[in-house]
Amino acid sequence: MSRFPTRTARPHRAHACMSETMPPPVDPAIHRAVQTVYTTDLGLPEEWTQAHRADFIDAEVDKITWMARATAATLGERSIQDWTRRHGGLPNLSTQSALRAQARAQAVRQVLSTELYELIIDPDAN
Repeated sequence: MSRFPTRTARPHRAHACMSETMPPPVDPAIHRAVQTVYTTDLGLPEEWTQAHRADFIDAEVDKITWMARATAATLGERSIQDWTRRHGGLPNLSTQSALRAQARAQAVRQVLSTELYELIIDPDAN
């Protein structure tokens, strides 16, 4: 008798989902910003139920998250291309990771500004 178990058939390998089709994780900072702006600065219709309000905020968070993700991809690629031009070769993986992290942070700030903060009307502007 062998001390190793008998070999079983391996399951068929499943292909991983593409990152472009997987829902992005919710960034707590985006959720906080959307929640704050819609509950304090913009307001939501009073006739909406709490569930309706929560659904609306979740949909806005999803929309902004997808937009930030797309913007981050563009900014990250552009940043790596710029680095490559300046240094004459591709950055190592650590540098690429840092450039992409900077792009993500910039994208979140940019999208929150254009899609959320610009909705706030400054009463002193008139």
